Amino acid sequence: MQKKLNLFTHNGPFHADEVFATAMLSLMAEEINVVRGSDEELPEDPLNWIIYDIGGGELDHHTPENKGNNGCHPGTLIPYAACGLVWRKYYKEILNEQGCPESYFEQVYSRMESSLILGIDAADNGVNPVQEALREIDLSEDEKKELVFQSNTAYTLSDMIRDFNPPWNSTMDYMDAFNDAVSFSREIFLNRLDSILSALDGADYVRSCISFSSEHILFLDRFAPWEGILYSLSGYDPKARDIWYVVFPSNRGGWNVQCALRNSDDRTSYRHPLPASWYGLRYQELSDVCGIEGAVFCHPSGFLAGTRTQQEAMTMARLACKK
Repeated sequence: MQKKLNLFTHNGPFHADEVFATAMLSLMAEEINVVRGSDEELPEDPLNWIIYDIGGGELDHHTPENKGNNGCHPGTLIPYAACGLVWRKYYKEILNEQGCPESYFEQVYSRMESSLILGIDAADNGVNPVQEALREIDLSEDEKKELVFQSNTAYTLSDMIRDFNPPWNSTMDYMDAFNDAVSFSREIFLNRLDSILSALDGADYVRSCISFSSEHILFLDRFAPWEGILYSLSGYDPKARDIWYVVFPSNRGGWNVQCALRNSDDRTSYRHPLPASWYGLRYQELSDVCGIEGAVFCHPSGFLAGTRTQQEAMTMARLACKK
């Protein structure tokens, strides 16, 4: 990690794109020196600074030339803003300093861009993806206006950062407000990164468990998000296609038996339903019907059942396979 980074961005009201750019760059050094100024105050030694969202360089998206050179995020009509430009240029350094395995770099880049960066860059460039998509849909102009209006009702991350700016009747210093916004954004970025890394680690774990599955049952000795992995593998992996039930520890205590689906968009397309006679039963009533002493519940829709112990959950899944 570098000892110190000198960062220069524009002064005055701030926006989510340069705030998040600052937050990400701050992860590359033990100390950052942030200066906010105008085009007339650019550093005289630019090689010792990272200058972004101002100055006309490669990390400034405001000049016509740079807009043309930078283009749009792949597969979208969203131009790059400072956030996306900084992420695109420095993501490897940022991820390396956060201990991300190099084998994950490209996947993390893509997931971070689609889940966090795109929305920030779209807002900064005044692009409404819904409005752009509606250009290709045969609806009346009134219908399109209503859909765009509905898409604008959410309180977005860019709105949150905007609200860190001092209001007109405040005596708060803009730099203090900017620093508060950067600290807030850094936590959001790190939380998003942790979630992405956790999902990637979980995917590796679930794939391994699928390879050891048998008798239509996938067993997880600790919970990990499994549905997306199972259904994506089911298109070409016979082991994944053969799974009817997934047994895993419940976050509320005890163990769960969950039905795998034929179609992940249809929550009732069970590959092999739990016995209908179990639906909606709890505790002793369920135990009497299924013969498992530690049975706790079966959801009224039949997609999930629970037991007190791991052994009872496996017994329940095996019993359901025979029904």
